[in-house]
Amino acid sequence: MTDLNKLLTPIFLKEEEIRKIIELIFFSYRDFTSGPDAILSKFNFGRAHHRIIYFVGKQKIITIKELLLILKITKQSLSRVLNQLVEEKFIILSTGLDKRTKNLSLTNKGIELENKLSEIQIKKIKNIIKNSSETNINAFKKILYAMIDDKTKIIFNEINN
Repeated sequence: MTDLNKLLTPIFLKEEEIRKIIELIFFSYRDFTSGPDAILSKFNFGRAHHRIIYFVGKQKIITIKELLLILKITKQSLSRVLNQLVEEKFIILSTGLDKRTKNLSLTNKGIELENKLSEIQIKKIKNIIKNSSETNINAFKKILYAMIDDKTKIIFNEINN
């Protein structure tokens, strides 16, 4: 087991220290997504499916345009994954008030899958932070937020109001 003190060295931002942070991000993200990945693989879905299901569920009803802005992907990239989710009845695609607008929402099947995937990640985070101080949790959130580029911060702030 790694000595945590080796990770908590004074931050002089040497390349070696930055590389430790990069590795922590890689490994933590891999382990954070492993539980949902196992469930998604049973449907032949991947992380793109997860992100779509998550953000459609978060917004209840979201337009394709809004989803593209959140995910920062092209229509073509979204199309294949979204079509699969619609065909397999996880997402409903409907026409908005303006005939050109396409709305997305989760079906009951989609809600059930989103809840199952998020429950794993919520539980993981709760177990990790339950022994952390509010100051440490807020510092961690500040660092994550600071890693987001300015355009994405605008989107993040909009969906979290």
